[in-house]
Amino acid sequence: MRLKKVDRRYVTTDKRIIEAFWDLLAEVGYQKVSVSAIVKHAAINRSTFYEHFLDKEDLMASIQTGLIRQVIADLPEVTIYKLTDKSLIEARLNLLFKGIYDRKKAFKLLLSQQSDGLFVGRFASFSKQFLIDAKLIGAIDIPEEYVFSIFESMMFNLIKTWIERDFIETPEAFSKIAGRVTPKLMQLLIS
Repeated sequence: MRLKKVDRRYVTTDKRIIEAFWDLLAEVGYQKVSVSAIVKHAAINRSTFYEHFLDKEDLMASIQTGLIRQVIADLPEVTIYKLTDKSLIEARLNLLFKGIYDRKKAFKLLLSQQSDGLFVGRFASFSKQFLIDAKLIGAIDIPEEYVFSIFESMMFNLIKTWIERDFIETPEAFSKIAGRVTPKLMQLLIS
């Protein structure tokens, strides 16, 4: 099945399924979306849907993780040794928030009551992986569960508030807000 994913028809059908799902998610909400509604909206048959996704949960997970991967794809690497590199931190934050802003409709919908409620956890996993990749866990003298909790809740709540305020700040302005807090918090925890 891996080879099918590069086939133009497969990719086109995949996009139709995802677009149909987004439309239905916005219109009726996740709980009321069914595979039957998706296939009808996408104008495909049921077996075609199952060639692409196991069920609507698999489709939602794929959409959510795909969205996160798109946003973080080109972020510059940050490690414990680079926390004082202000330009690197600014570049990373700018790209992160621009990526979210460019996909603001999707983020708003996935954080709304229309969604499945699992996006927050998937987004938190990204934060956790960042801390692991940056080798920040071992440098902080508190149990890692608390480090994850502090960082995830701070970043996620900043982003969530920005989204709830309907992206009132530009990505650049919001990046400056987060940039005043994030590196200082991490350096404080490391000290």
